Amino acid sequence: MVKRLLFILLYICTTAAYGQEFSVYSEGLINSIKPDGWLKEFLVRQKTGMTGHPEAIAYPYNTCLWNGDIPRNRDYGQDWWRYEQTAYYTDGLLRLGYLLNDQELIQKGESGITYTMEHAQQNGRLGNPVISSLWPMVVFARAMMADYQYSKDEKIINALEKHYLSLNEKDLTVGRRHILNLEGILWVYGHTHNPKLLELARKAYAIGGFEMDAKAAGSDDYIHLHGVTYAEMLKVPLLLYAYTGDKEYLRLALNAERKLTRDHMLPDGVYTSAEFTEGKDIDIAHETCDITDYTWSLGYYLTVTGEAEWADKIEKAIFNAGLGSVTKDFKSLQYFSSVNQFIATGNSDLNNFKKGSTWMAYRPTHETECCAGNVNRFMPNYVSRMWLRGKDDAIVAALYGPSSIRFQCNGSTCEIQEKTNYPFNEDIIFEFKLSRDTEIPFVFRTPNWCKNAQVRLNGRPVKDISLTPGTFSMLKGVFRNGDRLTLHFDMPVELCDVPDQGVYFMRGPLLYSYAIPSNKVEDKTVYENMNGKVSGNPDFKCWSITPAAPFGYAVKLDQDPASGTKSIKLKGKVTRMQEGAYPFDLEHAPVKITLPVHAIKWDLLENRYNPELPALDSLEFTGKKGTIELVPYGCTELRLTVFPWFK
Repeated sequence: MVKRLLFILLYICTTAAYGQEFSVYSEGLINSIKPDGWLKEFLVRQKTGMTGHPEAIAYPYNTCLWNGDIPRNRDYGQDWWRYEQTAYYTDGLLRLGYLLNDQELIQKGESGITYTMEHAQQNGRLGNPVISSLWPMVVFARAMMADYQYSKDEKIINALEKHYLSLNEKDLTVGRRHILNLEGILWVYGHTHNPKLLELARKAYAIGGFEMDAKAAGSDDYIHLHGVTYAEMLKVPLLLYAYTGDKEYLRLALNAERKLTRDHMLPDGVYTSAEFTEGKDIDIAHETCDITDYTWSLGYYLTVTGEAEWADKIEKAIFNAGLGSVTKDFKSLQYFSSVNQFIATGNSDLNNFKKGSTWMAYRPTHETECCAGNVNRFMPNYVSRMWLRGKDDAIVAALYGPSSIRFQCNGSTCEIQEKTNYPFNEDIIFEFKLSRDTEIPFVFRTPNWCKNAQVRLNGRPVKDISLTPGTFSMLKGVFRNGDRLTLHFDMPVELCDVPDQGVYFMRGPLLYSYAIPSNKVEDKTVYENMNGKVSGNPDFKCWSITPAAPFGYAVKLDQDPASGTKSIKLKGKVTRMQEGAYPFDLEHAPVKITLPVHAIKWDLLENRYNPELPALDSLEFTGKKGTIELVPYGCTELRLTVFPWFK
């Protein structure tokens, strides 16, 4: 059985799908992917939560969305906000509908697309003509792209082409974030090969003058920039490379992301952004919009370059920052969330931006509404990019989780079921369901954090294969109905250091935290900054969450005097999950880590703010010591993640 497969390591290929001649992989399988297990449960909770109940998240989601004119809510905010926000929401609910085969969600999302196309301006321009900003249409175009991937309706391509041809280079460079229309322009160019679109994109980018232009992206300078703008602009030169092959564009994109990681990245996989990038201080939060927007851009890095590191980054951000920003029933979210989060109330925002306000509370409604729309995108985006295509009919298991994929390969209809409890379990089983023997180029990823990976086919070890961490590999050969391919990724607990701040613990892609015992009560206060917005559904509550037990703990580490390497002895506990249990519910966390700790004096500031991480050379010990249990970050609401340490 094993001998009939040929192994090609460090697999690199190109694909001409959708005109991206210089991309390694291509997406577009949203109508062929079915989530399963905990992923499906998350999406179902999303549907029964905020995505399926726009009345709960209030304005502007309780309006007609893009299926008509959206009225303003008093005079608050910019005139284009309501269209940006509802475009986020439409994209999320539409992709969710496709993945769950939910016709109600699909009809709701597609009706706005139909209305928008039917009400184009005379020159083909899409969107409400009273809104001067071209940024909301960038977001809404993604919903139209998803619709096309699902329906293959050529009217979408035609409408977007006319829209983009109504623009000129000045339109794309003068307005805030207008340059981001290059995402849609290049996507349409990939389908129509209209040279005017490519010329427009290249000329506009060459003009520069926008926040992350070629000069800013290509320099080594530290960049202080609005978080959403940074995340969105990362991908622009990368997409230009995908359609032109000009490696200077690739260099710019890689350098821009390198600087973001170098200067601003937090342990949960997303950078500081409250609302601007603010360095690597773990006491600074990040905006929930940026969890979605950063991972959306990283998806392009993955498909264009074919490098496994981008898949690793996506998983880390989604499984940790994403899941940590919402309550587990998906009925409320934070606008800002933090790695160390000791309190979450209506007046606990610790950031300089809106300090002391509601922005760190778990609520269905927020002062500025963007995150309440954008939060609906991060998991549907993840699932729709789990499986990709490569050269010569290759099928690519790019992002891991319980799911299945149906696809065509060498003239045969194939199905692969991915059976796993990843990222908790170390094993991933791919079961092949085939009507006949089929030669399938099957591509899979060895995560960079895995130093000991194994692969078995039908129970037998596959020999003569080196599974290099942080790479994609390919099995190319004839698969038969019932074949089972098993990947095993060792997941030892890793001690990680935040220089001059503290230490934290990773297991595979999961960050671990101490879930601080809490008092969680409904917050019925009608805050003035909500501009009259209240949840229209009593089952969706605003929460005031305060610590019910001490959170001041430090860890004692051994440190090698020669190398400086830190270490600690830990105990892990793996709990067999009950059938149907959801692993991100705190009571069902399947893997826990027992951590020995020493109590320290560390309390809330003014009884309502996160205190800063104490200086490592000035810890005040209470004399108490013991053990605490760490659980996956995504299981928590209040949490201690980065610990002060001493020798």
